[in-house]
Amino acid sequence: MVGLFNLFGQNEGSSILNILSFLMIFVFIIIGPRLYLWQALTKIEATAQKLEHISKRGQKSLYATVSKKGGNNKETAKKLSAFMDFFMIPPVDMDPFGILKKMEHLIRNTEGRFKQVAKQVAPKANEEEMMNVYMGLQAAVTINMIAKIVRHWAEMIKKMKNFQLAIIFQMQMPMIEKIVEAEEKGLNAFLKGEAIGDAAGPLVIASLVDSEGKEVAEEVLGAEKKLWGRKLVLLKARGPGGRLGELGYAVENVLKKNKRVSKIITIDAAQKLEGEKTGSVCEGVGVAIGGAGIEKAKIEEIAVSRKLPLEAIAIKMSPFEAISPMPAEVANAVKKAVDLLRERVEETSKGSTVIVVGVGNTCGIPNSKKGLGKLVKQIKARARKIKQEEKAEDAGWFFGGKKGEEKLGESGMMANIAGFLFRHTANFPSV
Repeated sequence: MVGLFNLFGQNEGSSILNILSFLMIFVFIIIGPRLYLWQALTKIEATAQKLEHISKRGQKSLYATVSKKGGNNKETAKKLSAFMDFFMIPPVDMDPFGILKKMEHLIRNTEGRFKQVAKQVAPKANEEEMMNVYMGLQAAVTINMIAKIVRHWAEMIKKMKNFQLAIIFQMQMPMIEKIVEAEEKGLNAFLKGEAIGDAAGPLVIASLVDSEGKEVAEEVLGAEKKLWGRKLVLLKARGPGGRLGELGYAVENVLKKNKRVSKIITIDAAQKLEGEKTGSVCEGVGVAIGGAGIEKAKIEEIAVSRKLPLEAIAIKMSPFEAISPMPAEVANAVKKAVDLLRERVEETSKGSTVIVVGVGNTCGIPNSKKGLGKLVKQIKARARKIKQEEKAEDAGWFFGGKKGEEKLGESGMMANIAGFLFRHTANFPSV
C-alpha cells in the first residue's frame, strides 16, 4: 500500500489521474498501431480511387477528341480502353554491350504502335492533330498505369496488414497525386494542341527562325541563319503537333554536311530545385536531353569523335510544370535564354558554324517566329487563368473546395477521418 501511495501521489485525485495515464499508455501501445494502419489505409484507398477517377476522366477526354475526328463508335471506345494497358518490356541489360541499340529499337517500335493506334482511332485527323492524339494516348496510358500500381499496393497492404509498408507508401501519395494531376493537365493540353513546359527549347529555336526549315531527320527541321557573325544551324522537332524528333540523327546529318562546326549547344527544360524560381536560366556543359538517353548518346558519341565542345542552356521548372501547360515564367525566359545563347556563340571564331538544338516536346510551337507573339500572349493568358483557378481552389478548401480533401490530407488523423467519411458519401474523392 505504501508503494502504491508513493507511486500515485498523496491524494485520491492525483492517484486516479496517474491510473488513467497508465491505462491510456497501455491502450495506445495495443491499439495505436492498428489505428495508424487504419489511418494510412484510409488515405491510400482515397488516393487510389482519386487516381482511378482521373484515369477514367482522361480516357473520356481522349475519346471526346477522337470522336470529332472520325472515331465516334463503340469499337473505338473498346480499342482505347484495351490500349490503356499497353506496356514495353525493357531489353536484357546483363551484358551492357549493344544495350542502346536494343533500347532504340524498342522505343521506335513503341512509338510506331502508338502512332498506328492514333491513326486508327482518329482516321479523319490531319497529321498535326494525329500527333497530338498520339501524345494524348501516351499521357492517358501513363496515368492509367500509375492508378493501377497504386491500386495494386492498396490491395496488397490491406491483405498483408503491413503497417511499415503502409506508412512508407502513404508518404509517397502527395507526390504521386501531383504527378498524375500534372499528367492530366498535359493530356488536355496535348488534345487541344497547347504548349507545355517541356516546349521551352523548341520555343527558343522558333523565336530565332525566320521561315520554316527543311527536314534533316525523322520529324526534325533544320534552318540555317547568319546571326552574331556566325552561321547557326537551328534544330527542333517539327510542330505544331506533339513531337520529340530524332535529334541525334539530325545532329549527325548536319555534321556530315558542315565541316567547320565549332560547337554544339542544346537548350532544354531542366528540373529546378525547391526554392528556385520557375523560368530561371542557367548554363552548363554536356547534352541537355532527357528520356531514355538514345538521342543524348548519339550526340555525345559524334561530338567526341569530332572533339566538339558540348554546351547546354537550361530553363528551369518543376517536373510538374514540365508536363503541364507552359507557365508564363517559362515563356518570359526565352529572351534570357537567347541572350545567354548569344554569349556562348560569340565565344567561337567569326564565320564558324554552331549547331543549336531546341530539345523538348514541340506541341503547340510553330516552326518559325511567324505568329509567335500571338502564341506567347495565349500562353501567358492561359497561365494566368490556371493560377486564378488554383488560388480559388486553395482559398475555398475549408468550405469544401476542390482542394479540400488534399489540404486536410496533410494534417494527420482528422484528414483521414474526413477522407473516410467522404468515400462513403460519394463515388470518388474531390479532384
